[in-house]
Amino acid sequence: MKRGSAHQRRGERDNTEALLRSTLDALSAHIAVLDSGGTIVAVNEAWKSFAGAAGLSGSGVGMNYLSVCERSANSSPDAAQTAQALRDIIAGRRAEYRMEYPCESPDGLRWFQLRVTRPSTARSSRIVVAHEDITEVKRTQQELARLSSRLMQVQDEERRAIARELHDTTAQNLLAIGLNAARLRGPLAAAGEPALRVLAETLDLSEQCLQQVRTLSYLLHPPLLDEMGLASALRWFARGFTERSNIDVKVTLVEDSGLPLPREITTTLFRVAQEALSNVHRHSGSATALITLHRRDDVIRLEVADRGRGLKGPIDAGEGMQAMGVGVSGMRVRLEQLGGRLEIESDASGTCVIATVPLLGTGVKPATTDADAMPMGAA
Repeated sequence: MKRGSAHQRRGERDNTEALLRSTLDALSAHIAVLDSGGTIVAVNEAWKSFAGAAGLSGSGVGMNYLSVCERSANSSPDAAQTAQALRDIIAGRRAEYRMEYPCESPDGLRWFQLRVTRPSTARSSRIVVAHEDITEVKRTQQELARLSSRLMQVQDEERRAIARELHDTTAQNLLAIGLNAARLRGPLAAAGEPALRVLAETLDLSEQCLQQVRTLSYLLHPPLLDEMGLASALRWFARGFTERSNIDVKVTLVEDSGLPLPREITTTLFRVAQEALSNVHRHSGSATALITLHRRDDVIRLEVADRGRGLKGPIDAGEGMQAMGVGVSGMRVRLEQLGGRLEIESDASGTCVIATVPLLGTGVKPATTDADAMPMGAA
């Protein structure tokens, strides 16, 4: 009976191993299993096929994966980071590591995601390394980013066109209506008080409409943004926002070289300030807000802070953006397309929206010394 039981257990183990191997071979990811020293002890068919297509000799079984990463560490930051992560996983200091990286192949540039994991089984000394081809995902992401960028450019162009039409045509027509109505004071003098009262109300409504159209035109695209720069546009917007909302908004410049910024950067940062202050008005309950503009070396940084009730729940790249509305989420995408990022810090003392954009590659020279600093687009 004992001999039969041992034979049965051996058969079950062989069947389990065969099932595991067939499962690994069915996966499209290139998978290697390492021992506790980092040596490859098994690979799947996808790993073998890729190694053959890349001109490598053998499947890699018996090669020390950790040593390969360490030998490349001096010339490759990715290899150095992977080697350190693998050492940490071997030592039990971490359970998983992920990284995306580009790779030249016979078919051209491809993108892979590396994932290194250690099974949670306490007795396991094996480590699984998986390289998954995410080239199509990357291409789709790049195409979506290109389309999003184009959509935002079209939106900006439409805003400029509508703002120009409102300012140059609609506002001028309203002004003409008001002037023509004012000329009726004399002829209507004999008509009595009721007619003059209607005329006065008409003139007031005409003036209100004119002011509203001008304000809408400037909010869509303030002329100061192109003519005087970001700082002047922010000061103008802060003054108008204070008048409309009774929220005291201050603008502070910290350091700046005084050189003009590319239009896409000034427009994006201005929109971030608009959206952040709009959130203050809708949700924060704060009576004050502070816009701070930094420009040091090769980075420009915009902060919009309030002293309101803060955002509810944990703040991360997803929930924080959703809590502040669709507009801020759109600004995050736009900043990422410029190589920048959007962060939200919030607690019981208030919320701070932080937008940073690198200036390298935009043709804007960085500031040289503190003595050379002067306000951006100072009026």
